Amino acid sequence: MRAHPQRVAWATLLGALLLFCLLCISSVVVARWFVFDSPTELSVSLHVGRGTVGLAPPDDPNTEQAIRQPASVPRGSRMTTDNEAQGYLSFADPYSGEVIATAYLRSNTQVSLLAATRPRFSVSENAYTIRLGGLNGWIEVWVNSDIERAIQIEVDSPFGLARISEGGSYLVENAQSTLTVSARAGSATLVTPDGLTQHVSAGNKASFSAGGTEIAVNAGPLDLLPNSLFGESDDWPRQWVCAFFPSPDDPNGPPGQFPIETVEGRRVYHLYRLHPDAGPGETGCQQTFGNGGLQILPYDSVRLRVMLRVDYQEISACGEQGSECAVMLRMAYEDPDGNDFLWVHGFYAEATPNVGRTTCDTCLEPHEQINKQAWYVYESPNLLTDLPQDRRPAIIEELRFTASGHRVDVMVGEVSLIAETEGAPPVQQTAASGG
Repeated sequence: MRAHPQRVAWATLLGALLLFCLLCISSVVVARWFVFDSPTELSVSLHVGRGTVGLAPPDDPNTEQAIRQPASVPRGSRMTTDNEAQGYLSFADPYSGEVIATAYLRSNTQVSLLAATRPRFSVSENAYTIRLGGLNGWIEVWVNSDIERAIQIEVDSPFGLARISEGGSYLVENAQSTLTVSARAGSATLVTPDGLTQHVSAGNKASFSAGGTEIAVNAGPLDLLPNSLFGESDDWPRQWVCAFFPSPDDPNGPPGQFPIETVEGRRVYHLYRLHPDAGPGETGCQQTFGNGGLQILPYDSVRLRVMLRVDYQEISACGEQGSECAVMLRMAYEDPDGNDFLWVHGFYAEATPNVGRTTCDTCLEPHEQINKQAWYVYESPNLLTDLPQDRRPAIIEELRFTASGHRVDVMVGEVSLIAETEGAPPVQQTAASGG
């Protein structure tokens, strides 16, 4: 080194230059990653529509908390519902507060939150990312169609996963060693553990069973009601006729209101009557089927599906006669012999012991108590097989949903008649591949 000081100086200079260049490059790479690729957590909350949902935190997975009120859900948490409970995860942008997706857990379902992120900075074009894992049961995924950023959702199960990347409504079911992905609106992809993929377009469903080698694609459930999601018209949903229906006991009482609004990205009917002098009366909407009514006998299964929320009700349970629930469903129909019947089912959130009834004299089943200020998805029994033999419908003449019980504030986000036919013919498969 003493004999060649110039070499030492040049080596030192070049080494310093190289180190400086590496620091500059790494700083640019890290800064670019931080600005364009670094993620931040979405706001994820658990809401309980009925009963309680078990929430196991990531730091103590063997201990479940019984959740009834809204709760924040950290990454790694596990949610479980029993045969009476129902809840949903709401995913919101932490900056705008906009709800970008929801995942509804039906009864007897378990799922874990693996990830829920968005780019840290809005200049990034990266997608919202949501990953749910360990699905056992049924989960309904709704994706807001009006979000500006791309979205990637994965729902994983032992028999494959569902991928969703566009707005719509989807059902992912892992039951009896079979994974089924149904697309009501939008399209999804089913991916098997071996890497076989299958595109699922709107109106279809794809299924893969353990030990199988192919993905079966069939027609999915059919919605018999036009405009069941209230989104057909920008100004007013056609087919539905809404009004205030005064009670004979209070014919001049103050009317209720029934505007169509957008709540958490969904178009809903907001039915309310909050006048301080409100007495008995109903506010609601109905759809009447002309030309001989709506024929349902060609199907093997027909179920009434309603999405609703009760924010306030004045009276306890469903009133003295059991006919004034916060939300009442009524279906007028004919049986195969032409006899007229009325099917009634109600929902309430408040109940004082020994005050008010929870069923009506003509009801086939008790009304349902749901949790306040949370969405609840009701799906009726199969109208063709599960009602008493002498009360089964053949032709539906009218459907009506109303807010009842003096002062009341409720929302309805969907009224559908879901029909299925066993042994539906397979649909032509597309976009299937291996690897």
